[in-house]
Amino acid sequence: MADLLTPKSTNSLPELHSDLRTLLLVQKTELISEVTRATANQFNNIMMAITSYAELEMKSASPSQRRSLEQVLSNANRATALVQKLSAISRKQSASHQPLDLNALVKGIGDIIEQLAGERVSVVYNLDPSIPMVNADTAEIEQLVLSLAINARKAMANGGKLTTSTELVDLDKESPGMGEIEHPGKYVMLSIDDTGSGRLAEELSGSVNQDARINLSLAAVRGIVKNAGGCVRFNSEPGKGSSFNIYFPELKPDAQPDGKRNFHRSALASRTILVVEDDDAVRIPTSEFLKMEGFKVLQARTGDEAIHVAQQNRSRLDLLITDIVMPKMSGRQVAEKLLELHSDLKVLYMSGDADEAPASRKADHSRNAVLQKPFRLDALTDRIHELLGE
Repeated sequence: MADLLTPKSTNSLPELHSDLRTLLLVQKTELISEVTRATANQFNNIMMAITSYAELEMKSASPSQRRSLEQVLSNANRATALVQKLSAISRKQSASHQPLDLNALVKGIGDIIEQLAGERVSVVYNLDPSIPMVNADTAEIEQLVLSLAINARKAMANGGKLTTSTELVDLDKESPGMGEIEHPGKYVMLSIDDTGSGRLAEELSGSVNQDARINLSLAAVRGIVKNAGGCVRFNSEPGKGSSFNIYFPELKPDAQPDGKRNFHRSALASRTILVVEDDDAVRIPTSEFLKMEGFKVLQARTGDEAIHVAQQNRSRLDLLITDIVMPKMSGRQVAEKLLELHSDLKVLYMSGDADEAPASRKADHSRNAVLQKPFRLDALTDRIHELLGE
């Protein structure tokens, strides 16, 4: 910092001001990210309470009441999806590659793309319904698409057309412009085309002024795609618009996730579950639902209370369901203490914080699992059966 505040010459003042602006921008971005993370955590807990009570009411509701409750759940899901997208774009964490449906991703952020494009730009989608999944980080690809949409809007100040397409193509090193392809074969192509000024290459290379807070550089775009095993090709001509093609290796059918598994709900009465959650609005409906499913349920608001309940419980404790972030003692610390009392204990973590959940997934998958709040109660039951081996 001392070097920034003590320039060696008057000629370095522009560079000094630029460095200070960059530093302040980074600090502001980090602050926004932290505030967004904390707000999203609280929001997810609130939505968890709303959806849980709605699901409980649906079990005894009349047909007309069920329709109203289904609307509550549908709109809660929409609100949750919006906040999750905001959190994904703002948070800073290592990439988490997983099977990804590019068509579903584009449709999921379609409203945001159209808002970013503005009223003067016509947004068109040409999505091939037969494309396979790819292996990529959802948050990174969403950020990439939205950044390209922003650049396209800037290039079409007077209006135009923004087209997003998907297609399955065959590529090899002999394909035009595809010398960087490492593994020839089938790739899913994601294309973003505009009819603007054709200055995409300049914008992304940084040769013209741009808003660094929201735009990805060309190097960043290439880095994201390369990490997913893909490559990038773009064409941009002044006055003729820009075309940006991103190629991802197809995910082979045997690597794609199976459909939802069906579990036989039997012999549940003998299973004991301890639910640890400091938010009553989350813990109470979750516990009530599990009781309705046939489990014996114990509850605790804090880590210390959970340990006391476990010590007083004379029967076997089969599963711990705990929030990750709690006052004084975290969910992980609670799990460590309880494993000393019940060595065969399985652990299911709940988290409203998108940055906390991935860290817990590094644990032994046969003994631990993570559910991101807000989740549907049926999803909770399925995950319990997976852990208990039923």
